Amino acid sequence: MKYFFETKNLVSANAQKAFRNNPYVQKVASALANQSIHSQTQYQKVLENIIQDAKKSKVPPTKISIHPKELPSIKKHKPLTEETLWGGVALKKVDVGRNFIQKLLVVNEHGILGFEFHKEKLEKLNVLEGYCLVFSSIHNSKNWKKGKITVKLATVGDKFEFQPNDEHGIIALTDCVIEETSTNHLDDLFYIFKSSQI
Repeated sequence: MKYFFETKNLVSANAQKAFRNNPYVQKVASALANQSIHSQTQYQKVLENIIQDAKKSKVPPTKISIHPKELPSIKKHKPLTEETLWGGVALKKVDVGRNFIQKLLVVNEHGILGFEFHKEKLEKLNVLEGYCLVFSSIHNSKNWKKGKITVKLATVGDKFEFQPNDEHGIIALTDCVIEETSTNHLDDLFYIFKSSQI
């Protein structure tokens, strides 16, 4: 399948103040304009360009306090944590009877989570700290078109909900922490494009 990017309203309302007149916003919009991708290699190249621009640009400073508290436990492989290429996961609550899981995605600066979907899992994300780009294709949206990836520059307070089959992915512009609450479908993960750190 061929994917293309939608960058209209790229910056979330919560990130508007920090990114007002920031050249990085225009660089992202330009890097994604008229791009279409249908392979892992093409997707990786697009991400490389976005991250290189982030490294060259001045992403606004932001308060980071949860990330440095959670990352050491993940790196030490403490119980209920999992280290990943992009940082790691800290499991916070599991209620099998209520079909509920809550965890923290502790993402290092420039970390990339793969572009993925779930067949059964309902997932909600809440950005707790940092800046990130969230890629999504929300199928029940009135503006949904097959292959369209909406890009949102998100920060603290931004929330996203993904129904089964909604594609989504994340690139961290700074260290960031994202709270994920979901249904209890642990093995329900399918990659369209895998994360490959840059």
